[in-house]
Amino acid sequence: MSNLVNLKFELVSFTSEDTSFPTSELLKHGPQSKGWQSARFQDYPQMLIFRYPVPVHIKQLQVLSHQSKISSKIEIFTYIPENPSKQPPLDQFKWKRLGYLSLDNNEKSNYQARELKSVFIDAKASYLKLCLYKCHPNKHNMFNQVGLIALNTLGTELSDLIAYGKKVSLELDPQASERIKVLMGAKERAIANEDFDEAKKIRETIDRVQQMIQQLFILEERKKVAVNNEDYDSAKVLKIEIERIKNALFGGDNRPNTALGMVRPASKGGYNKPDYEPPVVLKIPRENAEPQ
Repeated sequence: MSNLVNLKFELVSFTSEDTSFPTSELLKHGPQSKGWQSARFQDYPQMLIFRYPVPVHIKQLQVLSHQSKISSKIEIFTYIPENPSKQPPLDQFKWKRLGYLSLDNNEKSNYQARELKSVFIDAKASYLKLCLYKCHPNKHNMFNQVGLIALNTLGTELSDLIAYGKKVSLELDPQASERIKVLMGAKERAIANEDFDEAKKIRETIDRVQQMIQQLFILEERKKVAVNNEDYDSAKVLKIEIERIKNALFGGDNRPNTALGMVRPASKGGYNKPDYEPPVVLKIPRENAEPQ
């Protein structure tokens, strides 16, 4: 497990939030986070959907539950598109169900301790969905809410070409991956400084970079087909277009192009693992899970 990193993500959809405990608290990895709570008297299940800036291989999931606003069960789903250039809308994703977590009602601790569940999984993902079922009723949870203090996913980042089962371009992928990491670090700093206009601009830049990377992959595949068919005129045109996009991304000297909003890398501190007690490792239940 020593090679695993704390994977960064952003929230893209949720069913509800308490205004005093918004979903944005789940993006704060550390003891300063107040955590997220659902709005009062909501229907269940409550849903949270997270997106990773690059495809990832999730190896471990850590969920820290609220001490009294406790979901009875949390289902875990992942999604990765078959074709990154033709990704369907969010509501049309075909999610893969990995299993579920059962949480204790916490009576033994008199609703003082927070339960940390840590489970080993093995899944490639661009998106992660959690479905939280109805709460354990208790006198401290008068409004039938559920809450999470923190969520962590541990694993490794994948290049787009690895994630979608294609051959890796060793020349492009490390640069593209580093480019997105730097932009994500800049976006996090902008959010921390509450410079939301800047955060929006960086998010748009990340989207443009990802689209260009996907376009490069498509053009490279088309060029291979042209070469195999001995259509060298088409291959030459495709080569010129590939070089144009690479220059837009990295510049002629293979360094990131500042015209696309390149910023300084985030400090090595980045997201630190939360200061929690060591997790009790539990195997995720496989009942009714979809076949791997």
